Amino acid sequence: MKLGFLTDYNQEIVKFAGIDPSFNCLEISGPPMEWIGDTGQAQNARLSALNLLSKNGLTISSFLIQWPSIRTSKSDLTDELDRMEKIMDVCQVMDNAIMAGAGPLGYDPEISLEGNVARYKEVYSPVADLAENRGIKVAFENWPGDRRLGPFGDGASLAVTPETWGLMFEAVPSSVMGLELDPSHLIWQKIDAHLALDEFADRVHIIHAKDTEIFDGRVKRDGIFHRSSRGWGHWGRYRLPGFAHFDWQKLLVMCHEQQIECPVVIEHEDQVFSGDRRLEGLRRSGKFLRNCLLQA
Repeated sequence: MKLGFLTDYNQEIVKFAGIDPSFNCLEISGPPMEWIGDTGQAQNARLSALNLLSKNGLTISSFLIQWPSIRTSKSDLTDELDRMEKIMDVCQVMDNAIMAGAGPLGYDPEISLEGNVARYKEVYSPVADLAENRGIKVAFENWPGDRRLGPFGDGASLAVTPETWGLMFEAVPSSVMGLELDPSHLIWQKIDAHLALDEFADRVHIIHAKDTEIFDGRVKRDGIFHRSSRGWGHWGRYRLPGFAHFDWQKLLVMCHEQQIECPVVIEHEDQVFSGDRRLEGLRRSGKFLRNCLLQA
């Protein structure tokens, strides 16, 4: 399994990752606009990036993109599919990188879950067709949206829980459609990420490595919808793997047993290692996860 982290693309970060023995891939926010299209300029930009990555012993595991809303109208769907197609073309050039991202957004609480899944089917059946034709995997990150509204809020993500994943994969059964499994978003919902991986092993295309630290005393008093100016940080916060309590060793052993050979990508939203300590956090967490992988 390859190990990397989510980042914007630039030469400095590629060289940082190349020097660190823990990392051999990157998930790129984008792709950069200059990589998109059939122009000579775009082709040269992609080739230059591939050369730099290769010199540093790296590949692009995935691109973090914005998915079409499940509320996309038929009149707007053509443009969205054209956008998806152009991104898939870049993915193909970049060693069949995975298309990933939070969502799909657009959940409508005024209709049933099944009604939202029906909208998903209308929008994403043609996305699946495009991805199948190009051999590109699609991975939905299970980010639930604004915690103040809770999962299934207006405009929030559909891919929030194992229940919704099952309905989504039933509606659009193509095997290219899968998950960017992020335990951090399951932890605070009290959903067991290990059980989720076991149930959807054949749909896990990427693991987003991010943990959640819960301050139990505050939750017991105020609940998870506490409305202070501190918001989410009042009762919980995101942490890098190795600095909270999730059992990453167990998860990666399960991947080995289930023959899941997907990228493991650190999503760094740890405020303890922010600012000047950001790269330190990536190094420390990368070393922790690399050791977990070696022991799996």
